[in-house]
Amino acid sequence: MNEEIYRHTVEIITELEKLEKENCHLPQVFAEVFKDEINANFEDDLYENVKKFINKYANDKDTINLINEYTEVVSGGASLNEVLQITKDEIINPTISTGLTTRQECEK
Repeated sequence: MNEEIYRHTVEIITELEKLEKENCHLPQVFAEVFKDEINANFEDDLYENVKKFINKYANDKDTINLINEYTEVVSGGASLNEVLQITKDEIINPTISTGLTTRQECEK
C-alpha cells in the first residue's frame, strides 16, 4: 500500500470514529456499503481475484495470516481457510442449497 493511501485510510478511520459518537447507525451504514461493494463484484471475479491474491502472497506467512484474520472479521468468524475448505466440500459433495443457488454447468 503506498504511503498516501495508508495515511488517507488512517485519517478516514479517525474521522469515522469521531462521527460514530453522534451517529450510532454508522456501523450499519458501513456494513451496507461494504456488502453492496462485495455484491457488485461478479462471483467469478471475486473467486479469481482472491485466488490471485493468495497465490501472490503464498510465501508470506504474515500476509496469509492477515488475510485469514480479515476474512474472520468480515465474515463474522470464518477464516478464508474455512471458506475455501467449505467451497471444496460443496464442489465435491453439493448440498441442496448449493445446488439451488449456483450454476451447475460451466459456460464454454
